[in-house]
Amino acid sequence: MLLLTLWVCVLPAQEAPFPTNAVPGKNLWRASLSTLAVANALDMQSSWGKHELNPALASPAATFGRQGALIKLGLQGGLAGIEYLLTRGRPSGKLYRCLAVVNFSASAGIAAVAVHNYTVPGAPR
Repeated sequence: MLLLTLWVCVLPAQEAPFPTNAVPGKNLWRASLSTLAVANALDMQSSWGKHELNPALASPAATFGRQGALIKLGLQGGLAGIEYLLTRGRPSGKLYRCLAVVNFSASAGIAAVAVHNYTVPGAPR
């Protein structure tokens, strides 16, 4: 779903580069990457050692731990890498703003999950 939204926003946002190096929206995009990183960190911290419903992130004991955290970090790094490659060739303000909206939206969803995780009791030891 996130990649589909990204694809729909990126295709129409491709336009000619600005004549100067100052591209509007670039700082907003950077801030959105930071909020995405913070939201993922909160989600990992709030899930650590608790029962994990996502089988891709669950350890053999069905809890969230090192394996799930590495997968989440890899996915976030991959998304940031794809966005960097999209903006590297012909950056535009519209593209940066579109990617920022995608990142802020994903940050809000992940942060909501983290808030919920804090209400879930930890796994018994």
